[in-house]
Amino acid sequence: MMPDSFAAALWIGLSALNVVLLVAVLVILLLITRQLKRARLMRRKMRDHVVRIRADIQKYDKKLGRRFDRSIWPQVESLTSLYRLLDGKIDLPPTRRWAVSPDFLWHVAESIRRHAPKTIVECGSGTSTVVMAHLLNTLGQDGHIYAIENHVPTIDAVRAQLRRHDLERFVTIVAAPLVERQYPGVETLFHWYDLGSDAVPAGVDLLIVDGPVSTANELARYPAGPELFPKLSRDAHIFVDDTGREDELRMLRWWRKLYPDLGIRHLAAEKGCAELFLLDRKIEDYLPREWRHSASAPPSS
Repeated sequence: MMPDSFAAALWIGLSALNVVLLVAVLVILLLITRQLKRARLMRRKMRDHVVRIRADIQKYDKKLGRRFDRSIWPQVESLTSLYRLLDGKIDLPPTRRWAVSPDFLWHVAESIRRHAPKTIVECGSGTSTVVMAHLLNTLGQDGHIYAIENHVPTIDAVRAQLRRHDLERFVTIVAAPLVERQYPGVETLFHWYDLGSDAVPAGVDLLIVDGPVSTANELARYPAGPELFPKLSRDAHIFVDDTGREDELRMLRWWRKLYPDLGIRHLAAEKGCAELFLLDRKIEDYLPREWRHSASAPPSS
């Protein structure tokens, strides 16, 4: 009986061991399966994350590329053109951050070169004042700039630049603090330059509107219309900076209601630029000389 009992016990023991081993194998397979599922899930998440990263890189690469093309290159080209127009013999003040951008300066410089304005009035002095004085000197024109400014440190800096380059004879700086102004039909209380009646002469041929700063109040530069437009000559040109902002666009619409005879032409510029002129003249008079009487002249915008 002993051998049979031993065999039976051995068989039972081996069977139990097989069951334990089978359970262990099943548990291991279950754990492996779970790990594989987890690994596949992690792989899928990583793949999706990589796809998103690549998409973001492409998006920002395109965005930065467009911004570079739209902002940097035009500024470099405009600045190079300015130096070429000025014979490359001068050093210009900074044209970044708060200062006027080179592309806006180039539009103004081209207008000065083509039309030789005698009386130039500028709302907001700075880099543009010095550049325009350089232009008048280089081009041999007898125009004069009246630069209106309320910020004393800016006035001192501009005067120092003009003195350094012996350009003081081309510029009269009109130091004028900001005072409250209100105009018929407009509820906004403005802060505009405190100008005496003879601070700016009549017969203004070129008006640059780039001040006061937009933080003065809403539509801060609107008063340039009712205050200075009556002093414009018949052939005057007006350049408005920062027309990429909603305030300046609203201002242009308000001016157009005040002066229906006003033509507005938007020019390519980093911060936005608008050239204004009186519509009772032929549009050809506002085109460059080389475009006139030419079948290939581009349409005015």
